[in-house]
Amino acid sequence: MVGAVVALAVTLAGGTLPVGDADATGFSALTAVRGASLTPWVAVLALTGAALAAWTWRGGRSRPVARGVRLATCAAVGVVLAGAVALVDASILARLGYLPVTAIMAPFDPELRAAFAEFLTPGVLLQLAVLVGAGLLAASTTRFARRAVGACESCGRRHDGPDPAWTTPASAARWGRVAALVAAAIPLFYAVTRIAWVLGIPLGFSADDVAALAGDDAWIAALGLGGFALVGAVLTLGLFQHWGEVFPRWMLGLAGRRVPVNLAVVPATIVAVAVLPAGLSLIALGVSDSKLALTADSWGAVGPALLWPLWSVALGAATYAYWLRRRGACVVCGQG
Repeated sequence: MVGAVVALAVTLAGGTLPVGDADATGFSALTAVRGASLTPWVAVLALTGAALAAWTWRGGRSRPVARGVRLATCAAVGVVLAGAVALVDASILARLGYLPVTAIMAPFDPELRAAFAEFLTPGVLLQLAVLVGAGLLAASTTRFARRAVGACESCGRRHDGPDPAWTTPASAARWGRVAALVAAAIPLFYAVTRIAWVLGIPLGFSADDVAALAGDDAWIAALGLGGFALVGAVLTLGLFQHWGEVFPRWMLGLAGRRVPVNLAVVPATIVAVAVLPAGLSLIALGVSDSKLALTADSWGAVGPALLWPLWSVALGAATYAYWLRRRGACVVCGQG
């Protein structure tokens, strides 16, 4: 609601939000769109999202909701979420990847210290607000959909019958394992290419471009993003491994203790949410610039990004399966 009011106020005042060509740091498919023209549509999107959030929060609490109304609500939410995804590019994901290596190297490099100032530009802050708003709307709609079919809005378990077979722990373990393997393979593929470049190996990249990385310190970015992806791939395996539920022996002070569910679910969800618009925006940008050709000197740069939307879906599914297996008894309805 706050975002909707701000967007409306900026529009009525004749201002321009940091979207389209008004976002100097953005590189999405909407970069070519005039920010002044896009701003009113952002306000409309925000107001619609706020209205839907209010309806999904209240709807179905006092009386049943007709099936047609439920479907119309979910369809409208889908349109708003699609609009939110279109406003976000790879900036958020890139900053998540750059942050660890930037934080480590900043004390020794004044240029990297200055780079911290670019982490939270107006455009990035707007994208963060859009992602948070979209996430809250999706969560509210999920609770609305559960409530409307007679299930617990907190855990999703049915009050008046058996739960769907695919939500049982045994079933979730099976399909969750497949989803986790896919979700781990894609960032691993990305990490292998970037780390190879840092080592001077032209894997899916031209030898001249690999040499240029070492010449202008771009290897730091490649190492940071590759390392971030590699760690993410390993941690994704924990969504179906025993060490993802119980801390391993080598973790002094934590060995043998149960891993808090949210310790895995929250960061995995954040990455899954950030990866989807990043992948779609890069694909859209590549299509508009005709830069998606997979040649011997480009597949390493282009190929992994084409798989990012699948990575997002697979990681989201694997995270949900992990939650289904470990959700325990519900504090709201007591089932479990």
